Amino acid sequence: MTSGPGETNRPRSSPIPLVCSPPRLPADSRAKRLADAVLPTGAGQWVFFAGVAAAVSVAPYLPLRPGLALDLVATVAAAAWCVVNFWRCREAHCVVSGFGWTGLAVLELVELALGRSVISGDEGIAFVAILVAALAFEAAWRVRHGTNAIVIRGR
Repeated sequence: MTSGPGETNRPRSSPIPLVCSPPRLPADSRAKRLADAVLPTGAGQWVFFAGVAAAVSVAPYLPLRPGLALDLVATVAAAAWCVVNFWRCREAHCVVSGFGWTGLAVLELVELALGRSVISGDEGIAFVAILVAALAFEAAWRVRHGTNAIVIRGR
């Protein structure tokens, strides 16, 4: 990262905490360009988030297997978004949400195979708890580092 007069080498980030992603890293490979093309931006990302929220909200009202299947689809979509977004933007909450939701998706897959919920039908609550933990982590990261981007020094 280069600095001009009066600038520091501190990573730039949005002035709006927990809302805007840091700038994407350079798309210096075909995989990164594909990820950038697949991740929705602007209104598209809010439609994606609304779809995930709707699925997680509706799933408990469906019969067991269809509800678990809908939870699984929503959780996999959210986890994939966050893992790819972390890879491209280093957004702090994506570490917790991406890997937390991946773990929840594995649990939901096992539940679907068993034909029963092992957490008493609280998959939606677990999903939201992971989101809250992720946002709390990002808030703490921003307070400590002044950015919502996780930057590894020396790279």
